[in-house]
Amino acid sequence: MTNLATVKEPKLAHDYIVKARAKLMKGNVGMASMLLHLKLVEVDQSRCDTMATDGKVIYYYPEFVLGLSEPELQGVLVHEALHVVYEHPLRRGKRHPKIWNIACDYVINAYLYWDLKLELPLGGLLDHKYKGMTAEKVYSILVKDEDALEEAIDQINQQKPKGEESSDEEDALTQGGSEATDEEGDELSETGTGNISEPKTDWDSIPSAIGEVWDATNDEGKPLTDAEMQEVKGEIQRAISLSEKLEIAMSSNGSSNGLGSADANQNVQVNWRDQLNDLLQSSVADEITWSRLNKRHQHRGINLPSRAKSPQGGELAIMIDTSGSVSQYELNMFATEIQAMAVDCGLDKIRVCYCDSVVRKNQQGEWWDIYELDQGDDLELQVRGGGGTRFDPPFNLFNDYSDDVDDVLAIVYFTDGWGEVSPEVEPDVPVFWAVTDKSSYSENLAFGEVIYVETADFYN
Repeated sequence: MTNLATVKEPKLAHDYIVKARAKLMKGNVGMASMLLHLKLVEVDQSRCDTMATDGKVIYYYPEFVLGLSEPELQGVLVHEALHVVYEHPLRRGKRHPKIWNIACDYVINAYLYWDLKLELPLGGLLDHKYKGMTAEKVYSILVKDEDALEEAIDQINQQKPKGEESSDEEDALTQGGSEATDEEGDELSETGTGNISEPKTDWDSIPSAIGEVWDATNDEGKPLTDAEMQEVKGEIQRAISLSEKLEIAMSSNGSSNGLGSADANQNVQVNWRDQLNDLLQSSVADEITWSRLNKRHQHRGINLPSRAKSPQGGELAIMIDTSGSVSQYELNMFATEIQAMAVDCGLDKIRVCYCDSVVRKNQQGEWWDIYELDQGDDLELQVRGGGGTRFDPPFNLFNDYSDDVDDVLAIVYFTDGWGEVSPEVEPDVPVFWAVTDKSSYSENLAFGEVIYVETADFYN
């Protein structure tokens, strides 16, 4: 556990969330992909002072987000994604919402902290004795055991987690199967009230925990009908299945962290195009629609939602290594692929710079070539320069000598990977290295996500 941290430089909470979500792709691909299905909506403190989800949206209070370290923010994001994976917004029934939220948090945080090894901010509910239980089982304990409920309230109020140490005896007592499927031990009636004696604590006055779960509602804010609930469940299950397939395909050993009841397909293959496209989507997209399926992924035998174009547009920055590592033909093919991905993400503009040992200007004396996609421009890449390889100059250009890059949402660096980059030049946007040759250099780049591009595909 770490203390709440102050972000060093002020930034929009939305941008901070998107960057943290993109970095989850390294090691938690399935969770990061699952988050793509949840729209981001800013709320004021009167509605929620941390983060919350209703199964379709992640709501966030900006000041809370900006007060978290990046690892803590990633932990809270996965926390919200797991509420959706386990269908918590649909399973409350007539249980008290505050107690239900606490029960769900105990179950999720135990898995998140001890199994996924992710960080939680202080105030996150944590107790090892609930590890492996269902939310329904934990709820039953909390409403029957006043001391257990008071412990939870103390954790919220004192912002001090409990139960960091565990024992073999505790492990033996708390083996309950996965949260998504195991309902054993649920001692409540169908209404979720059971034969509970009058509580000493005023349940309505219980403070909200970090990372809330709200009941799913329709577009009018009304409770879901049975038909609407089944539709939401179907959307969640499709998202889970697709996310787990992606995680399995991109893992080194064909395994996944597990997203509940997903029917994983061990034979799914994800090539570099799909991998890079998914990473870009994670970095820049925050709107999805199931009304129009994404044709780019249908050849994989699965259906993905398409991206609704964000009203603010945005830019993609491309950095090209022209030290002799790629041919003009390969640049042409890469340009076609990267433009399609940018359009998929709803981006309006692509900017390109070229570098060997220094950044090379174009014929107009400009560092960046600008392509206005919303004006019909086609991306054209060209070999410019030659000679040695240095990766730092384009990042210096971006960080220190470009005053019009506020709308850049991600950077793609196309290179053979034979070079080094200084950690000090890491920009404040996600970086993806499109590398054509695997080497000790490409495996040890100081920052960013590496995608290995099979240039042989360009000649098929």
